[in-house]
Amino acid sequence: MLLFLLSAQSIAVANEGDPMAIRGWPDGVVSLETHWGLQLVINPTPATAKQLPREADQAVRDTQQIDHVLSRLPNEAEPSWLSASEERSADPNAITVKSARLGRDSARAVVLQVDGVKIVFIPSDTFESQGDFDAAAPADVDLLILTFGELTPPADARLLSLVTSLGPKLVVLNSINAADPSAVERLRTSIGAADAMITIAHNTLAFSQTTRTSTQPRIVTLTDAPSKMPNEMEVLFAAMEKASSDSQRVFTQLSTKQMNFKPGNGTHTPRWNAEHMMGRQLLFFSRIYGAQDTSIPVMDLNPQQMPPDYVFAHPDWEGHEESRQMQRVVEFTRRFAYLLAGMDLDSKAPGSRWPSLRALLNQMHRHYSEHTANTVKKFDLPGWPKES
Repeated sequence: MLLFLLSAQSIAVANEGDPMAIRGWPDGVVSLETHWGLQLVINPTPATAKQLPREADQAVRDTQQIDHVLSRLPNEAEPSWLSASEERSADPNAITVKSARLGRDSARAVVLQVDGVKIVFIPSDTFESQGDFDAAAPADVDLLILTFGELTPPADARLLSLVTSLGPKLVVLNSINAADPSAVERLRTSIGAADAMITIAHNTLAFSQTTRTSTQPRIVTLTDAPSKMPNEMEVLFAAMEKASSDSQRVFTQLSTKQMNFKPGNGTHTPRWNAEHMMGRQLLFFSRIYGAQDTSIPVMDLNPQQMPPDYVFAHPDWEGHEESRQMQRVVEFTRRFAYLLAGMDLDSKAPGSRWPSLRALLNQMHRHYSEHTANTVKKFDLPGWPKES
């Protein structure tokens, strides 16, 4: 039997449904990026560290003994890496990370749980050993990530045993030698996949509880190179991101009391402006991305438009946390921008209500500037809290 209880339930308070990104890198390295902004890297190398979007919050190796939680609560500046036995408040955005052994040959695995999804990562040398995997009932695994280079017939049999044991909905192959058609077809047949293998021409895959599944596992292969935007789109994205960054610098300086300040002239609180800017970008782009991949749900966090109807989403968040929320949406938009591949900037994007993708990007740029300026004006109003 599996020496670690892979069938353990997901954290009950997980933010189920939030989309995450699985990324493949050279040398079999895999990273996980969550919607909350946590980034975990498995089996990192010095070369890979330079290619990541930013420095990893935590790096682990499959050779380690792990039973930890990667967590960052609102208003905390940095994530924490705590053993499961340490006391901590419940965090719906946390990633639980545990090491496991599979079978008599002690093949290694890393088990991750986040946002209602269970992920099992297995390194390449698992398929190089000769022992069998112990038989076990399907363990309700959502995603199985495998890393190896050449695929040989002995590995086929071991892979079939593993998939039968864990029962994943999706199998992701990182660094496979997909240039060998016979190996790819042999793999698809051995697993019994209902669909043809999907080969992605870049290194990122969206996954969530809403990822489409069938009665048989689906197979996806990743390359180890990030996608690249066309130059003109990159310029528009960069301008939107800079406008958000400039806005974040303003809100970062505000206390909770200042964020919740209700002007006597009937205009919105600073917090509304932050929520509104973030919510519009998230909604508009999640509509577009969700139209391309159902793993990404439409996410509407927009506050009520009129001041009397508005209720704080997070009244206890400091300005710094609202800024992080804005940055999380920036990272979400960039993370899944590969779904814009092939779209015409001057045409309406699928799922979008905007006349063109260019119009949306330009409006997001202006939107941040306009609402940030409106917020700064409130600093001179009567009753503005002077605390820093």
